[in-house]
Amino acid sequence: MTMSAARPGATDGASASSPARYEDAVLGFRNHWYPAMFSSDVRETEIKTLRVLGEDILLKRVDGRVYGVRDECLHRGFQLSKKPECFTKNTVTCWFHGFTYNLADGGLVGIPSDPDSKLIGKLKLRSYPIEEHKGMLFVFIGDIEPPPLSDDLPPEFLAEDMHVVPFHQQEVASNWRIAADSASELNHTFIHKRDALLDYWRQPLPFAEIPRGNNPYEGWILHEGPGFKGFTDAFGDAIPVFEYKFECDGEVGVVRAAYDPAVEPGSVAFGNMEATLALPCGLRIGPWGANPGDPESANYWHYEWYVPVDETHHRYLIAWGSKVANAEEALRVEHDVRTRWSYLEYEGFNASDITANEGSQRAYAEDGYEFGEKENLSRSDGYVLTWRRIAAKHNRGLQVRYGGKK
Repeated sequence: MTMSAARPGATDGASASSPARYEDAVLGFRNHWYPAMFSSDVRETEIKTLRVLGEDILLKRVDGRVYGVRDECLHRGFQLSKKPECFTKNTVTCWFHGFTYNLADGGLVGIPSDPDSKLIGKLKLRSYPIEEHKGMLFVFIGDIEPPPLSDDLPPEFLAEDMHVVPFHQQEVASNWRIAADSASELNHTFIHKRDALLDYWRQPLPFAEIPRGNNPYEGWILHEGPGFKGFTDAFGDAIPVFEYKFECDGEVGVVRAAYDPAVEPGSVAFGNMEATLALPCGLRIGPWGANPGDPESANYWHYEWYVPVDETHHRYLIAWGSKVANAEEALRVEHDVRTRWSYLEYEGFNASDITANEGSQRAYAEDGYEFGEKENLSRSDGYVLTWRRIAAKHNRGLQVRYGGKK
């Protein structure tokens, strides 16, 4: 019986890197870099496992470098991480029958019951390119030669003077596209109108935006040239809504933002902020993080990602970055984020996004309720439509289940 290492998620031939429809990207887009976890999560000689785009990956740090291979023995499919054994630092041995693999390239190097097997040196576990930057581990899921990591990240994340502090990651019970669709779309700020972070800053934040024109595709800065692909929403290009009145059966309802910009100017003027969403699933928004009464201290950029785990879950990762000139400034940023913003920003703001995304999952999981088919989008949903167009045009291929077909 001949055994081979199947290519999980791969499509056939030249189509492996052909752009895919957004509606079909339940498991995300193939041939892209994705943040896997934080550097501190994988210590020397330690084994960790995670699922990305439906693929189970075993990670191990050896002499400071992290390697990744498919978490499944090629013999009879035992999940290596269930009871991992390492008889040398650079190998992993299947607990079930002793098949042993080189972590650097996934190659089969030994079989206790058949030491002269022709499978040795022939079979290979799927190996995943790993890059480590700014305290985060990035894994490439795909079949093509990996492009530069910067092509799959929001702007300036890898800048030499950008000090990044990763501080939050969790698994969210919703498909990744629900989160990406809402990422920088300003009408979703309706959910944030009473969040604690705004009280800390006494920050006016509109809970809706009214487009100035009738074309839902206007008002965005597109990034379709060399480098990352995506678009930027410059918040000053729409009409902010801080109060809304409606009438129903003779009764008037009023919705108000927590703070009125005419009374409370806030720490950051709303029109001075922007958000950039980049393929495959990363957002940058800012400048952010000003101290109350000191707008000039708004020198932080918020980064977050929505990494597909499976059809109904994604991994949500957050990091904050700030430009620094020296090690002393970097230490100040590190301390500021970890002792103040990491709690205020997540518990006081982004936790609301988790509730919104998980609360939408049931509808999108129903039979027939597919992206773009049963939604009722309005003129104000230009963000969603623009993102879906950019993603469908510039992705490098569709991810499918292990052994599945496009």
